Amino acid sequence: MTHQIVKSKGSVPATPSDVAVNLAGPQKAAIIIQMILSEGGSIPLTSLSSRGQTRLMQDFVELGRIDRATLASVVADLERDISMIGLSFPRSVADALETLESHLSPELVTDLRGQLGLGAPPAPWARVANLPVETLADLLPDEDPKIAAVVMSKLDAEKASELLERMAPEQATRVTMAMQSTEKLGPDMVTEIGHMLAAAIPVEKPRAFSDAPALRVANLLNAASPDRRDEVLAALAEEDATFANLVRASIFTFADIATRIEAADIAKITRDVPQEELVLALAYAKSVEPESSEFLLGNLSQRMAAALREEIEEQGDVAKKAGETAMGKITSAIRKLADSGEIKILPPAGSEDMEDA
Repeated sequence: MTHQIVKSKGSVPATPSDVAVNLAGPQKAAIIIQMILSEGGSIPLTSLSSRGQTRLMQDFVELGRIDRATLASVVADLERDISMIGLSFPRSVADALETLESHLSPELVTDLRGQLGLGAPPAPWARVANLPVETLADLLPDEDPKIAAVVMSKLDAEKASELLERMAPEQATRVTMAMQSTEKLGPDMVTEIGHMLAAAIPVEKPRAFSDAPALRVANLLNAASPDRRDEVLAALAEEDATFANLVRASIFTFADIATRIEAADIAKITRDVPQEELVLALAYAKSVEPESSEFLLGNLSQRMAAALREEIEEQGDVAKKAGETAMGKITSAIRKLADSGEIKILPPAGSEDMEDA
């Protein structure tokens, strides 16, 4: 069933005076939810029915803005309601099991899940073993080499070796010595250790954007004209030099070809650019970016380079806009090949120093 949010004909967003009077319970709940979300909190709204979720969205749209007095009144009502409740327990066996699972014996949890048709609980060691080495290193307690020895025993040899390399020499010695004490450990104890570590795995909040801000800005500037790119970078440098450096390191332009592309990859790049665009770009770059222009020509076959040079001479002067557009076609082809893994874009000079700073 499709749910739609429909506002009444001619309705307008509520003003402070509109919402200060006769707020319904769902509207008060919407205000509390918005407070929690605006502070970076998280609420499992999927537990609401479809009708409840739709009503919540309608209230979000219709409430508009509320004044401080109304907000204080809603919070006071919530505090009063909470103070009247002693304790709140789960309403189903499944919810109770979810709440208590980490505190019950693994055998009992398995039996209860089977009776409830919930399937097997998530294996803690599978979660732990899939963690990056950096996260694993943070989870291991320095004071208990036996737990670290158990972890090392549950990992594949390559990952365990990486983890060992990250340890201080004294800790590495204690952990390897503790391996002998794990011989008589029962499976229940090992499972309990797995649950303990799995419970300690940090939970990352979901993010709206997968790419970092600097990379998103760089992607915008990659497609911008050189003049606009330089303007934005100069303004960023004045406001936040560190952020500007991060953006600059993520940008790839025609000028970067000579220093950030392997000579052996040039043939792959020119193969993906139409001949006429290639001639336009090289003819224009001959005066504005001569180093990258010569780098491209110098790493093609002699026959192809000679043919291109002849066409470049015949082309003559190229208008700025047409030349910049053609150069953009080449850099776009390079980024696509890099994204697909066919070629590699080298880091800009000095980027290692910037990371160390």
